[in-house]
Amino acid sequence: MTKRVLIVDDEPPVVEVLKDFFRQFRHEHSYETESAKDGAEALVVLLRGNFDLILLDMHMPIIMITANADTRAAAEALGGGVFAYIPKPFDIRHLDHLVALAISTGTPR
Repeated sequence: MTKRVLIVDDEPPVVEVLKDFFRQFRHEHSYETESAKDGAEALVVLLRGNFDLILLDMHMPIIMITANADTRAAAEALGGGVFAYIPKPFDIRHLDHLVALAISTGTPR
C-alpha cells in the first residue's frame, strides 16, 4: 500500500534528503513524495490530491485548529513552535486576527 507524503521546505537539500529517506523506509507501506518550497506552492499541491502525511518546515507560522479538549496537548504544541492554537468550534474573527498576526510577525530564521 502506498502512502502519499508532502514535504514543505524551502531548502532543496533538505527536501532531497527527506525524499531519499522515504525511498529507503521499509515499513509495511511504500511512499510517494511530493514537495513544495513554501505555503503557496503547498496549497497548489494539496489541491491536486490527498496526502497521508505532511512534513512542514517549522520556520513557517503554523496555526493549529483542533477539537481536542486536552489543553496539555495545546501547551505542548505552542511550546514546540506552533504560532497559535484555536479550539473548535472557533470564531472566524479570532482566526482572522491570528492569521493577520502570523503573517505580519512570521517566525525568525
